Amino acid sequence: MRDLNGADPRQFGPYRTLAVLRGAGTTRSYLARGGDGRTVTVTAAEPRLAAVSVFRSRFRQEVAAARLAGPWALPVLDSAPDDPVPWFASPFTPSLSLAEAVALAGPLPEPVVRVLGAALAETLERTRTAAGGAFQGLGPEVVLLAADGPRISAFGPLGAATAAAEGPGGGLAVTLGYLTPEQVAGHRAGPPADVFVLGTLLAYAATGTNPFDANDAGTDPLDADHAGTDPADADHAGVRPVAGDVSRSAARHRAAERIAHQEPDLASVPEELRPVLARCLAKDPAQRPEPSVLAAVLAPSGAAAAMSAGWLPARLTAALAEQASAVLGLEARKDREEAVPAVPATPTVPDASPAAATGASPASEAGTAGERGTAPARPTTRRVANLDRRALLTGVLSGAAGLALGGGVTAWATDDRSRPAAAKKPAARKPHEPVPGVPPAALWAYDMPDTMLFGSPALHGDVLLVPGDSLVALDVRTGRELWRRKEPLDLAAHPSRVDDELLVVLGVQGLLWRSVKNGARRHKVPYGQLLEAGEDMHSPELVARDGAVVWFRGNVEKAAGTGTKTDGADEKTRTLFAYDVVRREPLWRRPLAENEYLAWAAPHRDLLVSWRDAPRPKDKKERKKRPEGLQEFFALDRASGREVWARTIGGLTDTALLALSGTGTLYASQDKELRAYELLTGRELWRNPHKSPYGACGWPVLTEDTLYVADSGTTVYALDPVSGRQQWSRGTGFLDGTGSPPSVTVSASGATALSFDAVQVTAFATANGERLWKFQAVGEQDGGGLEPYELLTVDGICVVRYGRYFYGVPVE
Repeated sequence: MRDLNGADPRQFGPYRTLAVLRGAGTTRSYLARGGDGRTVTVTAAEPRLAAVSVFRSRFRQEVAAARLAGPWALPVLDSAPDDPVPWFASPFTPSLSLAEAVALAGPLPEPVVRVLGAALAETLERTRTAAGGAFQGLGPEVVLLAADGPRISAFGPLGAATAAAEGPGGGLAVTLGYLTPEQVAGHRAGPPADVFVLGTLLAYAATGTNPFDANDAGTDPLDADHAGTDPADADHAGVRPVAGDVSRSAARHRAAERIAHQEPDLASVPEELRPVLARCLAKDPAQRPEPSVLAAVLAPSGAAAAMSAGWLPARLTAALAEQASAVLGLEARKDREEAVPAVPATPTVPDASPAAATGASPASEAGTAGERGTAPARPTTRRVANLDRRALLTGVLSGAAGLALGGGVTAWATDDRSRPAAAKKPAARKPHEPVPGVPPAALWAYDMPDTMLFGSPALHGDVLLVPGDSLVALDVRTGRELWRRKEPLDLAAHPSRVDDELLVVLGVQGLLWRSVKNGARRHKVPYGQLLEAGEDMHSPELVARDGAVVWFRGNVEKAAGTGTKTDGADEKTRTLFAYDVVRREPLWRRPLAENEYLAWAAPHRDLLVSWRDAPRPKDKKERKKRPEGLQEFFALDRASGREVWARTIGGLTDTALLALSGTGTLYASQDKELRAYELLTGRELWRNPHKSPYGACGWPVLTEDTLYVADSGTTVYALDPVSGRQQWSRGTGFLDGTGSPPSVTVSASGATALSFDAVQVTAFATANGERLWKFQAVGEQDGGGLEPYELLTVDGICVVRYGRYFYGVPVE
């Protein structure tokens, strides 16, 4: 940070400049103060480039992209791309660039590298989903480290460029700091190029050197001798590389050759980070991980959760405190000089001489870090504004003593409603109107930190029932807790709707009827009323529900001496019960054979259909021919529990995942394919010819006109349920070829298909498979690995459960 000189502008719109923070290849950043007392960073174009129309157009595009980049990017408070010198303003928070941090403190500790990498990967995933192309905005000078986390201060190739100049025909020639193997070969940079650059950045952060220049200890990876150029790219119309730039310098040519053909030197990288960075730096773009995969590997619960208070080394925290103190001193001095007449509102074009960009110290240059919340309205007096700003900077000073910069910053100076009017602002969106590719903001969030969750949540109209050591009811539209009742529930508890006013829950002691309105108990049936004398039941579990009837099973234990046993041992039998919850009366009970475990059961017309282990053939030859784990389907009469029929179907085994339509078509995922059978006859209707290359498919989900399924490569398929013909397929962009298949559900309107696994929720348009957005409850877990998401949908809302956290997410 340095004082202003005669060539520096004194005003940008409503912001009066106080000091120069740093210079970059195409922009210069200033510390400035608004008329309301707010301290900001103003990033302005280099004056020599402001007259280039392509630069101005690209500047506008990158500022617009910042609004879609997510919480790890600087928020744009204000912008004026049509001013004589284009600029945008962001909230000011003391920070160091990655290059400054490494120069000051050396290689960063592994936990810091993980947080940094996860945050940048999350940003790449978000920008790629939104823009569909390469981001190309990464570099050590534009990645900032603040007390509350890392930030990206550039939003495309212009912001990250090390140099730029007007080219022939009014174009713009830019030089990027990093090359990738595909760029050396002259190909267009796609999203995998960003992963390569991120891998290079993280290796630099972990070792202090570029992995392709490991012998040049301390070499800045953005040094001009190692700079590359961005190949001509139609996505960057008018932005072209400097002609012959790579071949002009032998050093640059050698650097390009190493990137294209030499394996990266990762010997100094912490051992646990080497495999993932090696994948990022693969020569073949197809071998590099998706950004979301990289984020999950580096920080399984998300960057925010992995970042602890005082996440930066003490030397960097002290530097941030020094920076905050310097800004406080500068502001105090400027306050004393307020009598000096104000300069004109329009900035003068400063001198572009090299002397105008000197004087910055890497240890003291200040950056900006974006806040992730919204702010209260601006202070009404200057005195209050100064107090708020002082509180913000004092928070950084506290960081030197080990305190994190937290909620005070989040709630400060980011309210769009109070910011100065910007030139040509984008049209406002209606509340909850989705931005393409950007996750919708949750309407509400609910945390049950002191409650053990049991069983499965259920929807009862607009009421969400959450079973645990307490039974909790939430308003699904607001997330407001309606009531909470202490209830001894079983691990398999599942609330079920009875009518508009009542629900029934399987508890430890019996069936419980409660009012949905206020949770008051209306009725209880102890399990003893369903049992004979001397019997007791344990571990009740809901099997199926259809209308007024619920089927549940439990372990019925008969004490010694009360049954047929004569050896003094207790007799235990798994038993299936059918119960009418409207009339509150038992229908029947059926002891289950050892091979009847009812892992899957579905009501169908007047039957309950399930399967069991197929009987073993008596003939040895027949036993050898039979598939391992062959299952036999059987149907029970709904009214009496009597077995109606039993048969094997299509050689289906216990690995199959099943769905049954109302018309009696059985859909089965097995052996990397989807099959359809006629239930009553066992006749095969079709087999999907598009076998998954990744392994097993997940549970099939049927709507009126479409069958959905996902495979373990996290590709979601939409099929015609009558013919099996594929309508569309689309990947979620996560964990290709590994793990379990995601589950799939469909929104209440039928317009959106939602896949969910242990990593994220992904939304697709059911009409054409377009990937709409992804949702991650980042940072909301207690640690110890990932938990699978659960979803419930009601009109206009998707209720997302992740561990003990619940979110109401708007969905079409």
